[in-house]
Amino acid sequence: MKISFCFFLFVLSLSSSALAQNFEYFPGAKYDAAIPTLKQIVGHEVGERITFHHEMEKYVQALEKAAPNRVKLFRHGETWEGKALDHLAIGSPENIARLDEIKAGMRKLADPRLISKSEADRLTASMPALVWLAYSVHGNEISSTDAALMTAYHLLAAQGDSLVDNALKNSVIVIDPMQNPDGRDRFINYFRQNVGRWPSEDISSAEHNETWPAGRTNHYLFDMNRDWFAQTQIETQGRAKAYLEWFPLVFVDLHEMGTNSSYYFAPQALPLNPNMPKFQIEWFTKFGRNNAKWFDKFRFDYFTREGYDAFYPGYGEGWPTFHGSIGMTYEQASVRGLVARRDDETVMHYRDSVQHHFISSLSTIENTANNRESLLKYFYEYRRTAVEEGKNEVVKEYIIAPGNDARKADRFAAMLMNNGIEVKRAEAAFTNAKARDYYEDKLESRQFPAGTYIVSLAQPAKRLLKTLMDKKTEQDKEFIDEQRKRLNNRQRDEFYDVTAWSLPLLWDVTAYTAEAESKGQFTLLKDRPNYPGSVKGAKANLAYLLPWNSQASAMALADLFRQDIRVHSADKGFTLGGNNYPRGSLLIKVKDNPADLHERLQKVAATYGVDIYSTDDSWVDGGINLGSSNVQYLKKPRVALAYNTPTSTNSVGWVRYLIEQKYGYPVTTIRTEQLGFADLSKYNVLILPEGSRGGYSQMLNAARLRDWIANGGTLITIGEASAWAADEKVGLLATKLEKRKKADTKPAEAKTDASKPPVQPEEASRAVDKAIEPEDEFPSNTPGAIARLSVNQEHWLGFGYGETTNTIVESNRIFTPLKLDKGVNVARYLPEGKMLLSGLMWEDAQAQLPGKSFLMYSRIGGGHVIAFAEEPNYRAFLDGLNLMVMNAVFFGPGH
Repeated sequence: MKISFCFFLFVLSLSSSALAQNFEYFPGAKYDAAIPTLKQIVGHEVGERITFHHEMEKYVQALEKAAPNRVKLFRHGETWEGKALDHLAIGSPENIARLDEIKAGMRKLADPRLISKSEADRLTASMPALVWLAYSVHGNEISSTDAALMTAYHLLAAQGDSLVDNALKNSVIVIDPMQNPDGRDRFINYFRQNVGRWPSEDISSAEHNETWPAGRTNHYLFDMNRDWFAQTQIETQGRAKAYLEWFPLVFVDLHEMGTNSSYYFAPQALPLNPNMPKFQIEWFTKFGRNNAKWFDKFRFDYFTREGYDAFYPGYGEGWPTFHGSIGMTYEQASVRGLVARRDDETVMHYRDSVQHHFISSLSTIENTANNRESLLKYFYEYRRTAVEEGKNEVVKEYIIAPGNDARKADRFAAMLMNNGIEVKRAEAAFTNAKARDYYEDKLESRQFPAGTYIVSLAQPAKRLLKTLMDKKTEQDKEFIDEQRKRLNNRQRDEFYDVTAWSLPLLWDVTAYTAEAESKGQFTLLKDRPNYPGSVKGAKANLAYLLPWNSQASAMALADLFRQDIRVHSADKGFTLGGNNYPRGSLLIKVKDNPADLHERLQKVAATYGVDIYSTDDSWVDGGINLGSSNVQYLKKPRVALAYNTPTSTNSVGWVRYLIEQKYGYPVTTIRTEQLGFADLSKYNVLILPEGSRGGYSQMLNAARLRDWIANGGTLITIGEASAWAADEKVGLLATKLEKRKKADTKPAEAKTDASKPPVQPEEASRAVDKAIEPEDEFPSNTPGAIARLSVNQEHWLGFGYGETTNTIVESNRIFTPLKLDKGVNVARYLPEGKMLLSGLMWEDAQAQLPGKSFLMYSRIGGGHVIAFAEEPNYRAFLDGLNLMVMNAVFFGPGH
């Protein structure tokens, strides 16, 4: 087998070698033989094969060994699957020798409050310009990594090249060659398993079309090009931390797009985020013009200002942009293999796509080096004017109060700090004279307790802060008008991503904007907040109590389950020993639990920052007794998650990450097609993520699933899976998807009185448009807006919540509320006028969605159907709905 496999790779290498043989990426270049080529290290030329992660690692290490005075390799993290995440710094020997000094200088420019103008002038006159090139965040967008290796080789080996000489002297080039090794290796393995003796040009061939889950995402199936501010993934965390150590002036994220396209670079399409200043936007055109010069020289096609906007701050280009970098996305038409025939009958080879990214990389490096001092001055001014803008804003600061979940407020503050944002903590109570709640339009004097967080806009990261924290970020009117026109013509919209992401709304923290600067005892945080929870009281002889009032409580419960500690939960509140215990609070009895229960609970409390209360007295001061029938024994959840087609890869990854990594509880993934015959009695929770209704219908046996539910199973459905459950043929949920409600229109009356004004052209035109509208259609799609929900706090799915919470709406699904005899509408959209908090929602949806169901509960026999209308785990940054999901998982089997 080993011989035949090697022979196969040899044949494949011969066929692709013929494509790459004698190909010049930079015609006329002369290279230093002392710098190893990719082939000398891993056995193939650049563009001959698609380079694996381990091959890339071997090569960059060889480059560092060959030219240690011009390149330095840094490790900034590793993937979930344990693969190294590296970046290289390339420059002249003089610049590489003073990298620490350069990074320190950039951090000084990044905070103009710490240096004088003369010191800033000295730095801008003496420092090189930093440019960061990031490749292959989407693992199946393959050409950019090999382009990164070619770029590094060219910078180190090219001789007599004035571009390279100038770049090494006037800049330091940071190359992040492979942002998503797990996804990339997944793609390459698939490709090599499916390619034949000769690579196929037909883009319909198997080798060009991956099976689920494809290589775009990381191990947890996240799109990491949306994760920059949320930083849920360890890959993003490491990269963001490295960015804040370097503060590059220019940051380019290199991608791929459809095979039949050409090449995209900035300037970006509308909408542009309004927090980008004009003097920053002008640089996009400067870099675009330089790219165009090089593409014209090589006769490469390209386009600008179409498709790819600069609105959402979570992109690989967006987050650096709001820190002051010239952040740009480059997109190359993808071969998705080694060769592809396009619709225009041209044949594109893998080497071609690599060359395009290589040339754009060199162009960017050239333009950075040529504008060294101008870019350094720009960056200093960007950060300086951010502070000044913050001082002059109407809103002076954001205030995050502990609210009913102080640990969530702590994590929120830590998240802002991870984004390079300054946060202060109040060491004593204070008053702000002009504070406004995020959900009210009332400006008034408010008191805040110790432990409150204050985030001033008068800081260098002000533009990122404002983008992330403002309740709404407006889009260009020109763009919105065009989308409305497309909507009216029933054309596909051009929203590239969500239209709302306000972090206080996503996290549902107790937040305020303040139009006056707070005065009090505040500490600028250097370390992330870490509340040391503990067991309150002596070692108990009777029981321990854990209030269900925070996400940390759910994390603690997950740990207790993993330790096989028996836990009960109260469905109604009570007061004991002077402490109030809300619905859902946990009761851990000493009886029937391990002898070292106290020590275990001490560790749990410290780990998750919760307070656990010991008691030897069961007499309550109010509410239910501990022996009440309203106290439920919580059966240990055994969780299964539908996997593979027809599920959405992102939805699967989001919920799996949430349960496994954030809350620390095991999940078993089962291919959906196996759920039809798998022994589900091993599980008492089954999650059907967002996916295809038709696919679920083909693969699942509804009758068999109903029997499992009736025998005590908890079925949790998300999005389209909920629509499947509501289908009449499935019959698991007594609701239905609503069609669009048409506005009432009166028929035009015959006009006989000449004195009456004639029908105006605009009215006639509207009548004609109305006449050609479809008779039967669903509501308009909502492109990622934030809406407010009312919560039934008496139902166990609503435990731990106040009267309201928030969700993201990114669909056209509207579910009719369940009738009282068919179930419970645990969460519903607020009335019109109060529902939409942020982002864009078209008028018909705004009129029809209020009052409709978001979270539906229905009982079948001894089990439950729990249905979410929208994705409650969206990108794992919709933090405010975490507890609702964990209530379903942890409380379902116990009810």
